[in-house]
Amino acid sequence: MTSSYGPLINLSEASNHMGHFVQLLVFVHRSTPVQYKLSTGGEIIRTDIQVGDDTRPFFSVSLWKKELRSIVAAGDIVLLRNVKITTFRDVFEARTVDWSSLLRLVHPYQSLVSKSAIELVAECRMGIVVKEKLSKVIEWVQRTGYIAIDNIEPNDRQYRRLSRNWKVPEPNKFRECPSLSEVLCLNSHCKAIFSASVGEIFLPITWRPIEESENENMFISRRLYKPADNNLAEDLICTGCRLCGSPLHQEQGSIVGTNSVPLYCEKSSDRLHAVSLIYRPFMLYLWDESEHMPLLVKNNAAEKLFGNIKAERVYLCYKEYKRDITLNPGCIAENSSHGCGTRIRSSPEAAGASDAKHCSSDAHEKQESMQNLQCNKNINLFQIWLVVLKLLLQRGKNSPLKFEVAVNASLDSENGRFEMISVSTPCFETIRCLE
Repeated sequence: MTSSYGPLINLSEASNHMGHFVQLLVFVHRSTPVQYKLSTGGEIIRTDIQVGDDTRPFFSVSLWKKELRSIVAAGDIVLLRNVKITTFRDVFEARTVDWSSLLRLVHPYQSLVSKSAIELVAECRMGIVVKEKLSKVIEWVQRTGYIAIDNIEPNDRQYRRLSRNWKVPEPNKFRECPSLSEVLCLNSHCKAIFSASVGEIFLPITWRPIEESENENMFISRRLYKPADNNLAEDLICTGCRLCGSPLHQEQGSIVGTNSVPLYCEKSSDRLHAVSLIYRPFMLYLWDESEHMPLLVKNNAAEKLFGNIKAERVYLCYKEYKRDITLNPGCIAENSSHGCGTRIRSSPEAAGASDAKHCSSDAHEKQESMQNLQCNKNINLFQIWLVVLKLLLQRGKNSPLKFEVAVNASLDSENGRFEMISVSTPCFETIRCLE
């Protein structure tokens, strides 16, 4: 019989026993076999089990002995002896060695449901310390509702509660709404599809002080046709997370209902922000024959609205455009033949050495632009982006667009109750005229 090495510890204390042999009394959540192919042609089967106890709900153990792999099953409460505490990618775990052993204390899983903790402990023929720990683990499992994932019958899976340490998104079906008035009447969390026309883009300027005379600049349609207003890209683009669309700096009176920078990213699996240049959140005002409504638009949705043009590319081309204007105040952009990384001459020059001088200068600047990866030398994305904005904001002249939105019933309409997911051009059936 294998002798017991090390103390019986709680999983929460594993970090204090790094490199030592211990005993673990745990509940097995799931058992996953892993296969490795060696260069010699042989195969080693390892089984990873996810376990937990009353001090730590999840912990990983690697079983390398074939005898142990054949014993363990999801839903068991087991006593692991002579397992070594190690780390893998800075995460503490346990692994078995040649002299490790495993003893099943509660099996099968159904006994955890049908019997009380007192009955199950009474059936255990171990010492007082083991029985005390076993009682705590059984009560923890029964109290929290943890179940063995692999042991649930298909018909019972939807009725049995499984506690998780992550948020499971609920499946939402899209509701097709014929008008905005019906969308505004939605009073539950859902997703909706409808057609509407774009009326205005409203961008609250909260990150810098503005005078009362500048309030008009919050309405983007009124800035597109001002010759002197070339700073639209600086207002609509900022540094933020390209996944969740949150600006990564403090803003007063944010339209998304919070004044602080979010610490974690809700859209990332590791909760870390993906920092990049993004479109700042704005309100898109829609209308149809029945009603009008504001729609919160964040970075990913804004990219779809602006023809899949990313904010970073727009801003780089804008900076190049602005540099051209600074160096050549009287220049006129010839969009059909010049890119955003190309200098534009303000007046024609004589042939000969003058042309050669300009050709050399243009070649040098194009090479510099390519090296800095600022933008495509044949495309001025900033100018194209402005054209897209102008086309979107031609109220009364455009066909309705098809919008997909998420409805958050806990918010009001001016603070993001309706958030845009996607937008597309609807396909209207054409009626053929009889000849």
